[in-house]
Amino acid sequence: MPAKHVINVDLADVWADKDRKKLLRTLAWGDEVTIGKTSKNLLEVKLTVFEEADDGSIVPSTTTGYIKPTASSGIKISDVVIPRKDNRVLKVNFVDVQQGDGSVIESPAGKIILVDGGDNQLFARYLAGRFRGTSITRPQPVECILVTHGDADHFVGLPKIFESESHSESRKRLFIQPKRVYHNGIVKGPSTRNKKKVPDKELLGPTRTIGKDVYLVGLVDNLLTVPDDKMNEPFKTWTQALKAYNKRDKIKFKRLAFGDDDAFDFLKDENIRVEILGPITETIGGKPALKFLGSPPKGPRVGHESLETTDLKSSGFSASHTINGHSVVFRMTYGGFSYLFSGDLNDEAGRFLTREHNKGTLNLKGDVFKVPHHGSADFSGAFIQAVSPIVSIVSSGDESARKEYIHPRSTLMGALGKWSRIPEPLVFVTELIAFFAMEGNARLTDPRKDKKRGTFFSFSRAAFGLVKTRTDGQRLLVYTDSANVKMKEAYAYALDGIGSPTPQRVLRA
Repeated sequence: MPAKHVINVDLADVWADKDRKKLLRTLAWGDEVTIGKTSKNLLEVKLTVFEEADDGSIVPSTTTGYIKPTASSGIKISDVVIPRKDNRVLKVNFVDVQQGDGSVIESPAGKIILVDGGDNQLFARYLAGRFRGTSITRPQPVECILVTHGDADHFVGLPKIFESESHSESRKRLFIQPKRVYHNGIVKGPSTRNKKKVPDKELLGPTRTIGKDVYLVGLVDNLLTVPDDKMNEPFKTWTQALKAYNKRDKIKFKRLAFGDDDAFDFLKDENIRVEILGPITETIGGKPALKFLGSPPKGPRVGHESLETTDLKSSGFSASHTINGHSVVFRMTYGGFSYLFSGDLNDEAGRFLTREHNKGTLNLKGDVFKVPHHGSADFSGAFIQAVSPIVSIVSSGDESARKEYIHPRSTLMGALGKWSRIPEPLVFVTELIAFFAMEGNARLTDPRKDKKRGTFFSFSRAAFGLVKTRTDGQRLLVYTDSANVKMKEAYAYALDGIGSPTPQRVLRA
């Protein structure tokens, strides 16, 4: 079997013909390829392309293509690929899952970490396309699934991976075996009890009141130990999938809090460092506890905050803002570049972490910033200033009236630009990168819904919204894909003499 290689330049165009005609696909730094014949100025490769089937679906197929750098690029054939064993590229992809979060981290050695998973099948579909050919006897190993917090739009899509195992179409099936499942320790209970709405203070487990403050004191490590009647439906569905995975091979469960950096020791041998920055627990009655947070002013906010005469501080007790504010926040560093993941961190929790940053307790600075809470207006400007990103990714998608949150807010987008460290900051929104093809009039397949809905004008997703990043610790590539294979938005950075990222020319073969 031919040895695997990886692309060793920022971008490499693969052509159907040897004279650079009919572009098949553009590969990127770190992408795997199988090498065929090689000459002085031509490289034959086998690769996967995605083509439209008769039914309109996009399916993968293997084909042969050619990489032929132009003379003006200054790239030699010997520079284009290196053996897979010599790969030093860390890959981080941010996937458009509509209203939610879903990211995939792949270490140079191929260790996979999933961070959240949206609330629909999109994340599972993307992963099935990326990790093809899995089976019950040959699952894709996943070093860790990290659920930043227990809101449906961050983890309901993960059980869809397990459900995909029985999908009628083999290309949509994905078998995985997670080794670790990390989370923030907060489990949401049922919203009703005896047909009555459960108060927010009783939704997240046992609490203890100290003065005016309320603390969660029933934080959980192993999700499989929580009784069904203490979980809402999304948690029950998720734990059922975890039980099935756990039967196949034991999973290590862990509640993460500030300082639990050793949870990612499995990356140490690749010189990848992960720091857990939040949530920050307190000790109440000898137990780790998280403070119950309040509700921000009701939105959407109208007008500039600088002109507000009312108090914008949080008040009361809010289960949703508590579970959001105590999202797992982590900083991943590889060489001279860092990533800051912030879950659904809100203003109140963001200000708290920023105070710790300013005291030197933790370091929030991040080159690539997964922006909190889908671009919500409930953000801390001081927190963004502490992160001081060069690349920001907002994961959002208001796909229905029920989920219309006006994400991302313009004030948030302005703050990302203002507090960047560089003159030309990059701010990506996943839903704007996704491509939808206009299909025309359509009908629903469900007869009952069809009768009510009738004919409607439809669109289909022709390309995932993906922000892809690659770094070897000295250079950073950020790029996106389009449904049009000829379109590619890409940017590169390298570290200068004092370790600061500076823009570079994108190297394209």
